[in-house]
Amino acid sequence: MKERARRWWLGIVLAATVLATRWPLAPRQLFSFDDVNFAWAIGRFDVRDSQPHPPGYPLFVLQMRLLEALRFKRAQSNLLALALLGSAAALLLTVRFGNRFFGRDAGLCAAWLLALYPPFWYAGLTSAVRVQLAVVSLAVAASCYRAWRGEKRWVLLSALVLGLGAGVRPELGAALLPLWAGAALRARARGREWLLGLSLLAGSTLAWLVPTMLASGGPRVYLEVCWKYLRDQAALTSPAFGADAVLWRTTLCRFLVWLLAGTPAWTLPLAVLWGGLRAKEESRGRAAFLALWLLPPAAFALLVHVADAGQTLGMVPALCLAGGWLVSRAAERIAERPSRWHGLIWMLTGGIPAVAWHLAGGGAALLVVPLVGAAAGWAMRQAPYPAPGCPPRGHAVAFVLGPALLLHLVIFLEPDWYYKGPPGVWHAVLEDLHSGLAFTSLGQVRRTAVTDDHILRAIRHLTEKHPRLAVILWERGLLSWRKAAYYYHYLPVVVLDRKTLTGPQQRVVTVWRGPQIERRIEGQAPLRIPLPRGGRLLWLLNPATDFPARLREQFVVGEMDSVYFCDLPETAGERRVGDFLLVW
Repeated sequence: MKERARRWWLGIVLAATVLATRWPLAPRQLFSFDDVNFAWAIGRFDVRDSQPHPPGYPLFVLQMRLLEALRFKRAQSNLLALALLGSAAALLLTVRFGNRFFGRDAGLCAAWLLALYPPFWYAGLTSAVRVQLAVVSLAVAASCYRAWRGEKRWVLLSALVLGLGAGVRPELGAALLPLWAGAALRARARGREWLLGLSLLAGSTLAWLVPTMLASGGPRVYLEVCWKYLRDQAALTSPAFGADAVLWRTTLCRFLVWLLAGTPAWTLPLAVLWGGLRAKEESRGRAAFLALWLLPPAAFALLVHVADAGQTLGMVPALCLAGGWLVSRAAERIAERPSRWHGLIWMLTGGIPAVAWHLAGGGAALLVVPLVGAAAGWAMRQAPYPAPGCPPRGHAVAFVLGPALLLHLVIFLEPDWYYKGPPGVWHAVLEDLHSGLAFTSLGQVRRTAVTDDHILRAIRHLTEKHPRLAVILWERGLLSWRKAAYYYHYLPVVVLDRKTLTGPQQRVVTVWRGPQIERRIEGQAPLRIPLPRGGRLLWLLNPATDFPARLREQFVVGEMDSVYFCDLPETAGERRVGDFLLVW
């Protein structure tokens, strides 16, 4: 088959894989708070009102507006299209760059690892913008590697790619800057080339940063909003921003799960290659490149913020490339020394973990896959050879990839990863590790979508007879208040929140109608909240808190699908619920 035709077929197969594994499983509603922000940003861009949330993602919003112009009128369809296109682009970049970086078919092997890698798969269903973390990371790495190999014009081109890529996800630009600088040093760039490269980087960054600032109140206001947002978000993950030891431990455990989810299955190629790898000068150069690619984003995640599996996708492609290289080398070794027992070994390698998963669940499979992989690799080395009929190399690649892909399926498809153990640090760590697995699984996607769908339907049912007098009040509810404001934009949504996640827990009330804020109330408790007489109050609350009990002390409360509701009298009155004084 000609090379050009082979590439077309490969692209079609990878695109079909993305479509088959994403389209049927994707939620049919906006999945998260962030998705609503992006949906509203199509019409009006202003990070002060979280349209979208800071720091803005202007080039991603531009993509959404282009699809809007192409008649993608439902925001969910818009985001799903970008997620599918971004996933396919990331896989094609992985093949192209990986084959150039490691040679042979390492890029193709890495693409298959990435296609079903749990955080990448999860983001493909839930967060189109995080899928593009992988796309930008791969594009920057591919262009920097050309400079790394001594092609000096790529010092300038990679600076342009980095600057524009940061417009999709700004913090990734800072995290990948050391990679660009390392590539420029490796290329022995001269002073003029450094100056031009930095100028291109600054110019391409300012091309999206200046309009973002101007649309958000100017540079000072924009920077203040971004700093407050970063401080509040990082307060939940980073000790540097006030997170305590328990939150830091949870962040660390989840980060390790999200980043290293598929690596336990690498025991098979490692066992096959054991003792046969030699560090060459070129290999050390690749290792240094991968370190510059991986370590700065990892440092940002651990020291500043990482709270979602998709936020690791700036690093996951680098890890998959390393895995693709191991798979390719191991398959090559097996093809050179085919075992007479390969049929039996291959059958047991796939069968034993599958049986363990079926009989004992995902936890057992997580333990069995690396053990069986190591045993299979050792058996392939010890078994007699040569085989009477040498299997094609493609079969060897499939054999080595098999345990890794099975492990990815186990992690993503296992219905319930949550674990609750007795008190103790070890059990707390296990809970954090299991929650990391849960937050990158199909079960989490479905539970969230089903819960939100039931709540949205309940709101419609409870308000359809008198929508003008209905008010939604949110206090840590299971449904994001932003989603309630999006799907019921004609109803006021009263958000009972905290002013900041750090420092004293001062209460603040904001009243939203659709994407517009109508009122902000703050000060000393109790905060006075005006409500319509005879109105129906719909409360979106967390049933695990004491707020529902406090509400029942003051009102006769009904409940429908996690929506608490009560009706106000036609006469004037007031009631206090916690830190809030309801007045009608």
